Amino acid sequence: MTLLVDSLSDCIGAISTATIFYWALPLAIVYITYRLHSALTPPPNQDGGVPYIPVHKSLRWMLQSTIGRYTIMQNLQKPYFEDPGIVKIWMFGVWEYSINNAEFARIFFTQSDIFEKVNVRKMMPHSLGPRVAGRSLVFENGSAYRGHRAVVSPAFRRLWPAHLFRKPMDDMIHVFETNCSKPVEVLHIFYRTTVDVLGHIVMGYDFEALRNPGNKYTSMYDNLVAAVVHPIYNMLPWLDLFPMGNRAQQWKNLEHFNAFLDNIIEERLAEVEKMALLTSDERDNASLLTLLLESYIQSTSGKMLDDRGKPVTPLTKEELRDNIGLFYVAGYDTTANALSFAMMELARYPEIQKKARDSVLEIIGDTRDAYPTDEQIKQLMYLDSVLKEAMRKNSIVTDIRRCLSEPVQLGPYTLPKGATVSIDSWSMHYNPANFPEPENFIPERFEDKSADAKAVTPYTFTTFSNGSRQCSGIKFALIEQRIAMALLLLRFEWTLPADSPFWHSTPSTAGGLISPVGLKLEIKPRH
Repeated sequence: MTLLVDSLSDCIGAISTATIFYWALPLAIVYITYRLHSALTPPPNQDGGVPYIPVHKSLRWMLQSTIGRYTIMQNLQKPYFEDPGIVKIWMFGVWEYSINNAEFARIFFTQSDIFEKVNVRKMMPHSLGPRVAGRSLVFENGSAYRGHRAVVSPAFRRLWPAHLFRKPMDDMIHVFETNCSKPVEVLHIFYRTTVDVLGHIVMGYDFEALRNPGNKYTSMYDNLVAAVVHPIYNMLPWLDLFPMGNRAQQWKNLEHFNAFLDNIIEERLAEVEKMALLTSDERDNASLLTLLLESYIQSTSGKMLDDRGKPVTPLTKEELRDNIGLFYVAGYDTTANALSFAMMELARYPEIQKKARDSVLEIIGDTRDAYPTDEQIKQLMYLDSVLKEAMRKNSIVTDIRRCLSEPVQLGPYTLPKGATVSIDSWSMHYNPANFPEPENFIPERFEDKSADAKAVTPYTFTTFSNGSRQCSGIKFALIEQRIAMALLLLRFEWTLPADSPFWHSTPSTAGGLISPVGLKLEIKPRH
């Protein structure tokens, strides 16, 4: 009897399993298909018929690692942008409206109460990338943003004396001199330079990235920044729910980096609390962290007001740390890539390299130990135009995103409340209506010549964003780039190797922050 019952139980179990599998598998397939279709099909908004780029095309181009952002823009966005100036594209797991029209950009940048910052932490709640900048001003809106800005902005309303940059710049020149006997992969040197500059100026801390590139803090930082810009995790952010291998290590690096910042903040906060308010001269020579902590302490007094005269809600220590972390991430990859692309363009155009060098020599002299003074930096206007044109042709930031707090009319289209809207920097910078002859390297377009037909159209140069929410670190970034490039032009001449692919194309990462891939230069000392 027992044997019969066991046999019947086995049969019923087998039938149940087979039946469940028979019905469950098709249902699972239908469910997954429905969810994919819902996610990848543009929502049926009554927007007036904005064209959209099919998701499979976006995935096909964006997941190619080194094809180059220019090639992607020409093949993916440009065919859809040419007529309307606005298109729907699937990015960061959602559909967004992307624009490259100057008038639309003016509205985008000037109506900040309607075009609010996108809180990427909410859009991608499981993703590592947004957590690096955390709860900083970059994701805030309204009174919260004004509170962050009130604390952070005073630290940037300062001069950036040239002598503050001297030690890491001297180390940078030494590394170039040591390695110029063979083609130099310049991006790696600039990564190390910007880490040392940021450590030196932000916290008065020496990362020793140039003198000791393999140390644990530099390696941790490199790995963390790579995590932020990883194209696959940015296209498919839910993958961070299952971190494995190197991704799991990157999550640990974020914990270590936050702990590192927390420890330094606690040490410096105890010192700053005992200090009197800094004088103007002391402020210009203090570390950025000291200025941020001074501002943070004032905000806790209840007497600090935002730009609308409202009392500021004091930042938490986590928010203070995240604003410092934001400056590290924003200032590291962007500056290193911008300098690399500038050297690449000057290698392609030796006549412009010579003109830039002559302008530097005329202002700061031609001695081996020459170093620009504060006044001389202000006079490097042609070099400034060269750097901006290099950033125009090779924008480091691909998109600038906002979320609509109410419906907006752009041309014949009505964009719905809650929609994500972005400026496509590459399509904007290569739109001939905004920049005539966009494929050509023309620094003169950034000179102040109102009669010049190639002059920059307002709100179309988007490397540092624009309008009231323009990047706080723009002055710092441009001064750092001017000093670095002036010293390089003074000390070296360079060109691309004869077989370099960069003569006729620009191999680069596909999305996130754009980096040249495999850029090497032949560098020759001048002295």
